[in-house]
Amino acid sequence: MPTQAKIDEVARLKEKFESAVSLVLADYRGLTANEMVELREKFTKEGLEYRVVKDTLAKIAAEDAGIEGLAEMFEGPISVALAFGDPAVAFKLSDECRKTYSPNYTLKGGVFEGAVVAEDEVAKYAALPTRDELLTKMAYLLSSPMRAMAFMLQAKIRELGTVLNEVRKQREDQQEEA
Repeated sequence: MPTQAKIDEVARLKEKFESAVSLVLADYRGLTANEMVELREKFTKEGLEYRVVKDTLAKIAAEDAGIEGLAEMFEGPISVALAFGDPAVAFKLSDECRKTYSPNYTLKGGVFEGAVVAEDEVAKYAALPTRDELLTKMAYLLSSPMRAMAFMLQAKIRELGTVLNEVRKQREDQQEEA
């Protein structure tokens, strides 16, 4: 018979799985307590939620949330990084942590905007630019034609100045000859 605490935890996890835009699952076995604290701080600093979950409760929550294929990824002790804003951030940060804490921190897969991501595809999603990176690129691309136009206008003004200076010299030479 399930306890009320377990029922509440499944309900909380289901709600988190439904509201998250992305989530990444990781096997954290072998990490020290200090490394786990560092992980939580890194994820929290980026606005993500990082939780260690019981696989049986998480499987039930994933099935209740209706996310096909997610329940099968919960095997053994597992942690979940949940993103509620930019979906790429959870994958990027999880991949960085995988590199930092390897071999004790391995990624098991996740969900990216409703699509289940297999373990071997996590690196591909981690390579996606974040929303801030995309906005920066867009701002650069939009300002690039304006910058080119300003440079061209400055060049034309310099050319005009050079022509006017030559005309002035010619007139001065003509006045001296006369």
